[in-house]
Amino acid sequence: MRITPQPNSELDKLLINTASILDIPDHVYEDATLKYEDVGNWLGAEDSELFNYAPDIYVQGSFRLGTVVRPISAKDEYDIDLVCHLSINKENISQKDLKEMVGMRLKKRKDLAEILKPSRRCWILEYPTGNHMPNFHMDILPAIPNIARQPTGILLTDTELKLWQKSNPKAYADWFYERMKVIFQERRAAFAESIQANIEDVPAWQVKTPLQTAVQILKRHRDIYFLDKQDLKPVSIIITTLAALSYENQPSVYDALIGIMQKIETNWGKKGFVEYRNGKWWVANPVDDDENFADKWNEYPARRESFLAWLKKVQRDLNAAITSRNFNESAETLAPVLGRSTIARAAQNIGRPISSTALVPMAETIQVPALGDTRHCQASQWPEKLTYKANVSASIHLKEYSAKKKLWDLTNRSVPKNIWLRFLVKTNVPQPYDVRWQVVNTGREALEADQLRGDFYNSNTSNNNCVRWEHTSYVGTHWVEAFIIKNGSCVARSGRKLVKIR
Repeated sequence: MRITPQPNSELDKLLINTASILDIPDHVYEDATLKYEDVGNWLGAEDSELFNYAPDIYVQGSFRLGTVVRPISAKDEYDIDLVCHLSINKENISQKDLKEMVGMRLKKRKDLAEILKPSRRCWILEYPTGNHMPNFHMDILPAIPNIARQPTGILLTDTELKLWQKSNPKAYADWFYERMKVIFQERRAAFAESIQANIEDVPAWQVKTPLQTAVQILKRHRDIYFLDKQDLKPVSIIITTLAALSYENQPSVYDALIGIMQKIETNWGKKGFVEYRNGKWWVANPVDDDENFADKWNEYPARRESFLAWLKKVQRDLNAAITSRNFNESAETLAPVLGRSTIARAAQNIGRPISSTALVPMAETIQVPALGDTRHCQASQWPEKLTYKANVSASIHLKEYSAKKKLWDLTNRSVPKNIWLRFLVKTNVPQPYDVRWQVVNTGREALEADQLRGDFYNSNTSNNNCVRWEHTSYVGTHWVEAFIIKNGSCVARSGRKLVKIR
């Protein structure tokens, strides 16, 4: 069946907003990032039993690819996959011992041990809900090098199999981003310009391409289609791989979806897509042709048949939405297959409400107390001759003085407690000059801790008098300002850099 595309910017907006609702909220992504960085630091610390094996801890899966989809039910969990890679030859260790090594290190930290449990291939950290965080768990996958697939191939543990299992998540992620390289670079550059930042300072997770959005849409369609037949549900890696193979840097989401579905259909049975190889159905790993993502289809033929039936259903639904007479009809077509409350919320977001259907809850907006009483803020002690300029930027780090380990830049969004902020002032004042930093806390928590501050501080990095590190400790809105002092006068001020702590 062929889908005839029709220009429809409103439908594209609807799909983009739908994927945005399905996506992981920024604050959840950031808090999850801090948690996996924390776990990675613990596993790879100098006092760790793993340290001598050059531990490399990194995220894989949908979290890395930017294709996370929120669970259908609030009872379900977000899933973050972490690889703990140790430089050990497979001849020198067993799968059991490798897994136990990683588990022993995790058990040595009380807070991790309390939420740790083993599974077939990995260790699972079940994080409790609360503090604006939904249910989520972290899978920590012990791994060693796969010498046959250097430099990034890995071998995995599996308690139910004798042979080491192969994978290459780093190479797969590189391949996935290469498939959308053109549009990704365009959007990253546009986003950087919109926030007046350097392109390299924009994290990949803050850029969303039509391919990533299309994968999210397909995954949610799959979740609903297979809601009552979970044993037949296709794994995400097959959907992601076929979508990326089929994507041709289309600039719109509905064009991407149309192109993906048509190309999968056209190339069914051909090498590189869904092929029949040596008597077996095969969806090859694009970075390791010997790995078959569809190996279970040969053991359970109903899974392949169900996948094909689902593809045809996606085609019918897209065709119906794209060829509908008006926006409301398109939205009503997509509502039962992508979630009625989700589509209703997305339609409302673009100013085209479709019904009185109960809307999916909006991503939680964390309310941070506004700027409080600032009477404790000290006045500048230097005469002002403001003839130069100064500007302060800030970045988020897990540890103090870890400038090379930037997680993301400080924006107008709130940040969590117990992280470090690195403030950097840039100025056109000619050397020599001094920098004084005014740090002002406001709000009840800072008041009760007798930490309102408001006075002036020196830079606290010995080799750079333009940097100040601060720790996030108290809920509220606070600020930092840089004063540039030359010949006893303040010749430039940066203005307040607000910090909202949740």
